[in-house]
Amino acid sequence: DLARITLLERYSFIRMDDSTLHMVRDLKETLPLEKLPEGFTIRSIIGESEVDAIVALHQAAFGTSNMTREERLVIMHAPDYDPSLDLIVIAPDGRMAGYCTCSISTVENKLSGVKAGHTDPVAVHPDFQGRGLARALLLTGARLLKERGMDLARLGTSSDNFAMQKAAESAGFQVYSKRIWFSKEITHA
Repeated sequence: DLARITLLERYSFIRMDDSTLHMVRDLKETLPLEKLPEGFTIRSIIGESEVDAIVALHQAAFGTSNMTREERLVIMHAPDYDPSLDLIVIAPDGRMAGYCTCSISTVENKLSGVKAGHTDPVAVHPDFQGRGLARALLLTGARLLKERGMDLARLGTSSDNFAMQKAAESAGFQVYSKRIWFSKEITHA
């Protein structure tokens, strides 16, 4: 959208280094089987009793304190929330190693006319990264969305999250759009 970019730059907005990649996977194609390292399992979350562990996992995976218990509960109380699509990986030692919150937005699908679900966010604890857990979560989520009649699986990730991009591509996702970000410092007089 060159006209919009030109307008933003004319008013001193600065293009940010990172962007958001929107990725998609066609669910009409055959899905490969998800492979987990020995002793790891994927299951749906049990419920609110696991919220604190999921929040801790999120914070460790992303190195942030942005996700709180209250924010996670809001996700779990959303109208379209389906706990069977809220996936976690359990490590052999019983720890929560990763999660993928899949969803289907009834309103979005009705407005777009597209049967699509989302397979994000995805998080893997640093102790377990590099073992294919994100790929396995994405493929499990895609299979569940397909079983619910979805034609597409979508996700979004930062352009600087190369590990997530690699995991998504290995699960058959491709970039279909890119959102670039601009900012402008506002000073108060």
